[in-house]
Amino acid sequence: MLQDQAPNSAGHKPSVCVLGAGIVGVSCALELQRQGYRVTLLDRSEAVIETSYGNAGVLATSSVLPMNNARLWKSLLPMLTGKSPSLRYQTGYLLRNCGWMVRFMTHANEASDSYRITALSALVRKSIELHQQWLTQADSQQRLRATGWLKLYRTPESFNAAAYERRMLQDAGVDMQILSTEELQQLEPGLQQTYHRATWVRDAASVDNPAQVTLAYRQLFIAAGGQFRVADIRNVRQTSQGFELATASTELSCEKLVVALGPWSNDLLSALNCKLPMAYERGYHQHFSSTAEQPLSRPVHDVDGSYVLTPMEQGYRLTSGVELKERDAPASPVQLEAIIPSARQAFPLGQPLDQPWLGRRPTLPDALPAIGEVKECPGLWLATGHHHIGFSTGPATGQLVAQLMSGQDTDIAPQAFSPNRFS
Repeated sequence: MLQDQAPNSAGHKPSVCVLGAGIVGVSCALELQRQGYRVTLLDRSEAVIETSYGNAGVLATSSVLPMNNARLWKSLLPMLTGKSPSLRYQTGYLLRNCGWMVRFMTHANEASDSYRITALSALVRKSIELHQQWLTQADSQQRLRATGWLKLYRTPESFNAAAYERRMLQDAGVDMQILSTEELQQLEPGLQQTYHRATWVRDAASVDNPAQVTLAYRQLFIAAGGQFRVADIRNVRQTSQGFELATASTELSCEKLVVALGPWSNDLLSALNCKLPMAYERGYHQHFSSTAEQPLSRPVHDVDGSYVLTPMEQGYRLTSGVELKERDAPASPVQLEAIIPSARQAFPLGQPLDQPWLGRRPTLPDALPAIGEVKECPGLWLATGHHHIGFSTGPATGQLVAQLMSGQDTDIAPQAFSPNRFS
């Protein structure tokens, strides 16, 4: 057996393996290392190719109102009858997961919304603060745009329908400004679609390449002495000393284990009899060139068009809505193809620069992540289930795990994220 870390001794903190090197896993590894733990970060790929690559790159204070909010009841029928381009689903998948869907919908009420917004807002705001610090430490601060982002409404009806969202976000202290058609044109003169109104979320930020940001944080971890290994973990077993991790060719051991595998977390957790009630939101993106004389200065979310368009290092990233389907089902980018005409109406996109990309996002019934130690399996820590806002919440998740593991007072109240709430 390959023993990665020296045995624990007086004056030394335990060895920790972090599984998953996306933004959440890297953040956990970096913060645990800074607390003095001997950390090994493992991923099956050296490249960042999953959700931490393919997201819209927005650090969004306004993305704290979960999808299963009180307004969902009014829009549920159009969604389920296929009249909403923001959602596509496989009927068989919904039927196989009807129990999960019932639990998901029980949280669609204002009291639950307020509770979850408060919890997520703390996670997002601390993450933005840490992103700013870490980007400076990584000499990558040029990747950050402190220009906020825009939610665009083509009709009075869609703007009025978002009144509940605006009220809840204002109550949470989100800095928003309502823009008229003329004010929007002054702010983003490259937009060609006429919009009735826009909401400018001014305390949000964005990056031009989330994968490179994640790699920059990984390099901070390595430069400080952390170990990163490419390893496809096939199985995990708890022992009296901690955990043994098996690959196809070798075994590794550690005293504490952090699972930050996003939608693949249950693949290993099932071996430890502590699977999470997890469903999967799939989504697509594609990069385009542009002939615009006036480039976009910030990401935009066209609510009626059901897309997000973000200026990226690779071109303009066009991101589709939610697809509810089995995690590993074949790609079916129909939803992406459907939004391209609407995006071209709004902004002069050129030719596609790559093939459609498919990503999977892990969603728990209350749309809150699972962060903390598993009561039934001491030494096992979870940092997963971040829905569609993992990039906005990853750094604070890592800090929270490190503070909890060290027995310190935490910057963020951890109770809402406890993985034991599903026991």
